[in-house]
This record gives sequence, C-alpha cells and structure tokens, in this order.
Amino acid sequence: MSLPSLSLPNDAGCVLYIKHMVCSRGIRVVRRELESLGLRVLDVRLGAATVASTAGQLDWERIRHALAAAGFALLESPAQALVDRVKQAVAGLLRRPVTLRHREFIPALALELGLDSRRLHAAFAQLPGHESLISYITGQRLAYAQELLQTSRLDIGRIARQLGYGSLAHFSGQFRRFAQCSPSAYRQQLEMSVVKQ
Repeated sequence: MSLPSLSLPNDAGCVLYIKHMVCSRGIRVVRRELESLGLRVLDVRLGAATVASTAGQLDWERIRHALAAAGFALLESPAQALVDRVKQAVAGLLRRPVTLRHREFIPALALELGLDSRRLHAAFAQLPGHESLISYITGQRLAYAQELLQTSRLDIGRIARQLGYGSLAHFSGQFRRFAQCSPSAYRQQLEMSVVKQ
C-alpha cells in the first residue's frame, strides 16, 4: 500500500485516538511511530494524536499495526476513546486513599476528567451492550473488593467503608450478586485454595 499524501490545504488534520498512552514516554513513542510511517504529526497528547492527513488518506491498517507493535491500540471512535479515559480514571479513583461514597463518585470522576457527568453517562450508553456508567463503576468497585479480599487482611467492614459503601449489608448484598457468594465465603474459598496447594 502506498503512503498517504500529506499535502493538505490549511493543515487539515485527522485525530487518531490511541489506547495505552499514559505518560510522556508514550507520547514520544507514538510520535516516532507515526513519523516513521511518513505522517506529518501536528500534535500528540495523552490518548490522541493529530496528523496532517484526512481520514481517507490514511493507511489505517499500517497505523494500527505500527502502534500495536509499540504496545498501543488504535481506538475506533472518539466515544470509545472517552470511555477508555473514563475506565482509567475509575480505576485510579477507586485506589485513592480518600474514600468516595457512591453519590460522590460520578461528580469526582467528572471533575477528574474535566467533563460534564451527562457526557460521561451518554458515552457509556452508546457502547455495545449498553452498560451504564453506574453499573460499570459498581462492577469495578466489586472487582476491587475481590482484590482486597485476596491481597489484604482488612476486615470486610473496613473494605466496605473503603469502597464507599454506607453499610456492610449493602456491600454484602452487591458482592453476593457479583461473585455468587458472600465476601467472607469468598475469602474462605481463597484461603482454602492456598492451603490445598
């Protein structure tokens, strides 16, 4: 396949949304990879790069392959890029030492990303499967609870409080639906599997 033509009037550009760009090193690597393909890079920032070509002029398969070889993934749409940013921010907020109650979480997430909470909800609503932002956050909160039950000696009430639950009963009920067992049974199963090894 031939390289895309880069002579465009008024420096028109195409934005590429890129997953796994999390630091300044990633920005440098993405710039280098795109330039090695003969593209004129106008801007690179976390999660996106702008090149001086139109979408129709780009060899998307070559770009996807070059980025994948460098440990990145080309996202298909701006909405998917936003969802990826949201998912990274959710993971970061859950692991902060400051506890965020359920009702505080989405406003904190919106503030973290500099976006309106309606836009965050709308981005998730457009995904295949139509998982809501709230159900995604709840699932991540409970997956983190599993991690804490496995890797820490914190008591279950402390884990519930750390994850923003107002009561142990609420946490236990959600955990039971998520993991098909209570938090204490989950921890016992883990302990028994370690003993058997």
